[in-house]
Formats: sequence, structure tokens, C-alpha cells
Amino acid sequence: MKRFLSLLILTGIVFWSCEDKLQSQPEDCAGITGGDNICGCTDITAINYDSLATFDDGSCVNTIEIIYNIHDSLPVEWITEFYVIMNNLLNIIPSYQNYFNSLTVYAWNDNIDDPYPGIQGGSYVGGGNGLPIMVLEIPNSEFTYDHIHRYSVIAHEYFHVYQRSLSEPMNQYDNDPNGIDIKWLIEGAAASFESIYIRNYYYYNYFGEQSRVDPMVTTDPSVFESYDSNDMDINYSSSVFMTLVLAKELIKLNNSEEDAFKLIYKDFMLAEATNLNWETTFESVFNITVSEYYESVKTYPVDIYEVLPSDSLTIEQIFD
Repeated sequence: MKRFLSLLILTGIVFWSCEDKLQSQPEDCAGITGGDNICGCTDITAINYDSLATFDDGSCVNTIEIIYNIHDSLPVEWITEFYVIMNNLLNIIPSYQNYFNSLTVYAWNDNIDDPYPGIQGGSYVGGGNGLPIMVLEIPNSEFTYDHIHRYSVIAHEYFHVYQRSLSEPMNQYDNDPNGIDIKWLIEGAAASFESIYIRNYYYYNYFGEQSRVDPMVTTDPSVFESYDSNDMDINYSSSVFMTLVLAKELIKLNNSEEDAFKLIYKDFMLAEATNLNWETTFESVFNITVSEYYESVKTYPVDIYEVLPSDSLTIEQIFD
């Protein structure tokens, strides 16, 4: 009997000590006592996918949802090509749910009255309160004369969506000190991206449509910081010129051509510059001051063909 009681007591002590040891172990990030899970995003399509994560902690940042309103006033050929272009763009420069979760697209032919109540005509990205819209009112004349702008405008406006997905200040209203609306930087990036896209996919030099560079660009480049300069910036030619000059100057600072454009197209937006601090951010990202850059612009001939990117440059290389 004594042996039995001793064995029973010993077993109880061992069981109690094992249970106590188990209870004293901390929980891992998945809430498993004594577990060794690595928490993070396990969705391979998310921008913050973590290949080491074994437990999804709900932190994934996914691509935006796009709601399409494509009016039947548009030719079938254009509608088909629209989706091809959007698919290309979404694969190369996807927009993630950083500052908005969805985008609503409205597109129609300008030979009819504006078909969507409350949506003004034109081609632009607008909307606030985390509800951006992309509007494409395509002139009927562009179908009549097969003008490439009917396709390039898609790349241009989507690039503005991409900019918004990278930078919170891009989502503020115009002239907000905490927003960013330095025209040559914003529109020059979108318009030059548009031209590179068209050159890559349609073998057409759309930079020729942006060749009307105003001489003021080498006299006082700061004029093109404001949208009030639109009369001197037909088809954003002057803004494109300044963007291409910036790329040339960045190459002189030992950046590759693709890295120079990546700095302009992506890294500057990621730095979340505002109207209040954009000059400081400019220097931090590009390693050159705004005043130094403007002085460099003045040394270039006013000719878009003197600053074109190399024919071999692709947007895939830039955003690799």
C-alpha cells in the first residue's frame, strides 16, 4: 500500500510539474501556447507578402477593386483595347489599398451627352474621401482619325491613380498645404510615362505630340510648378521636358536610366512630399536641390528630342 501511495504521489507531482511548465510557456503571435508561428501576410498577391510567415495576421495590403462603367457609345475595338491596356498597367504598376480600397471608372464617347449623373466630362482622376474616380470622355474625332491619344490617355490617367496609391498627399484637395500639386512633377511624370507606354506597346513616338515646349522652361522653370501655367504647357510638353531633363541629371549622378525614372515615378511619391516640404523631399530623394536642378534645366536646348529616353527603355525595366 505504501508503495502504491508513493507511486501515486510521484505520478501526481510529475503530471502537475508538466502541466505547470506548459502553462508557463508564452503564447506565440497566433495565440498558441508554446507555438513558434511567424505572423505576417501570407497572401502572395499582397504588396506586403511575407514568405517566412506561417500565420496570416490580417495585415495584408491588397490591390484596389476597380468598378468599370464603360458606355456602349464607345466602339467595341476601343473597349477591347481598354481592357488590354488596363490589364498591362495593373500587372506592371498595381495600385494597392494604402489610401483607398476601390476605383470607379467612367468612360464614354463625347458624341453623346454625359451619361452618368453627377460625373462631369473630360479626362481626369478625381474624387475625395477615399472614393477616387477615373473619367475618360473620349473625343469622337479620335476614333474618326485613329488618333493614338484615345489609348494613351488611359495610361496617363491610370498613372495618376497609381500616384494616389503611393502618396497620401496626392489624395488631398487642390491647394491644400498638406497635399501635393507641383504640376511639372505630377503631370510631367504621368505624361512621360504615357509616352513610354505608347512607344513600348504601339511603336509610336508619342513624345512627338509633346514637343511644343515653351521657351519659358529655360528662363524660369519654377513657373511650371503651378497649374496656372497650362497655357504654356500644351499637352504637358513643358512638364514632360522638365521630367526628362531631371532623368538626364540623375543619370549624371550615376543612376542607371531605369533607376532615374523609378526615382521620379515611384520613389518621390513614396516619400509623401507635400506643398510645404516638397523642395526638402526633392533633395532627399534626388540628391540635388531644386535650385540646382532649375539651373541645370536652363542649360538645355528647348527641344524635346534632345532629352528623349533611350529607345530600349521599357516600363517593365523601370518598375522591375
